[in-house]
Amino acid sequence: MDAEHRTERDLYPWWLGLAVVSTVGMWVQPGDETIPYHIGWAGFGLMYGLGRAWSPRRTAVALGLFTGVTGGILVARAAAGVLAWQETAEIPLMLLLVALMVWHVRRRQLALAAATHLARRDAQRAHDHERLTRLTSHELRTPLTIARGYVELLRSTETRTERIVDLDVVDDELQRLSRVCDRLVRVIQAQTEPELNRFDVDELLRQTGERWAIVSARRWVVQAEAGEVECSAERLRAVLDTLVENAVRYTREGDTVRIFGRRKGGCVELGVADSGPGMSPGQMALLNRGTAPTEAVPDTLPRDALSQTGLGLGLVRSVVAAREGRLLARTAPEGGAEVAVYLPLGTAPAIETPSQLALNGTLRRVMRDATARAATG
Repeated sequence: MDAEHRTERDLYPWWLGLAVVSTVGMWVQPGDETIPYHIGWAGFGLMYGLGRAWSPRRTAVALGLFTGVTGGILVARAAAGVLAWQETAEIPLMLLLVALMVWHVRRRQLALAAATHLARRDAQRAHDHERLTRLTSHELRTPLTIARGYVELLRSTETRTERIVDLDVVDDELQRLSRVCDRLVRVIQAQTEPELNRFDVDELLRQTGERWAIVSARRWVVQAEAGEVECSAERLRAVLDTLVENAVRYTREGDTVRIFGRRKGGCVELGVADSGPGMSPGQMALLNRGTAPTEAVPDTLPRDALSQTGLGLGLVRSVVAAREGRLLARTAPEGGAEVAVYLPLGTAPAIETPSQLALNGTLRRVMRDATARAATG
């Protein structure tokens, strides 16, 4: 801020010079006072909003001195009969006109200052988000990976059945922590501004199936017919990972998990289906609430004995809302649950981020405070 402030030129001395020249011109040209008089005010209007901002004290001194000196000249000429007394009406009128201009420029300067501050703070938050994501990934995943490696080593050399059962419990809990870590990282990444680009969704679907097939013994099916879409690849990957994780949680070894993507009715449809126990009608009705324009998003999401933090579906909802899409749960052809997201093609994220909401609120507050100060002062 200080560096930018130093690079802007201070036009206040220039206007003072113009004001002196205009005042001298009014004094030495009886009968033609209005020309230099208006030139002085026009110079004020031109220079006030440019360059370095003038302080309220400087502005008040400039308005007061120029109005007093030039107004005195006009009154003296009217008293001498050189000008008609009606010409002196310009003294308060010009002051009022310029004061209104100053008020509007001050509001604009305050709003720009607030916007600049919030933009810098938003950039810092984005940097902090990225750093937090890296730290979370490293500080949680690395120790968990090492711990699981030691558990596997101990299990491979253990012969006592009861100790093997204990080690299996430890390994299962470590896997659970790893999934929670992955979920938190996805949520953190989803809070940052999306980077839009055109990419092959079908390739993303195939990569997702390959990654999950390594860690979960399911019958994996990938139906990729979506083509290329302009979207945030990271957010779409987070959505698919969340839906796949839910499907894995509700299925057993040997069950089918199908990842699909296709174009349908001006939208790209992406989702995950499985052959697990599925959802109850009540769960599907609650999950589908808020997808129609007239429905409100529910405060709670479907929960049962296998539910965990609830962050996953919240992440999916936020991404879908950002693209003005909808979320739909139904019964899958495989007999289990099918959860799909519909994203309109060519729609840019429209949801207001917390930083945008803060910026809009600050600008409204700045405008309101500036109006109040102008009205009272």
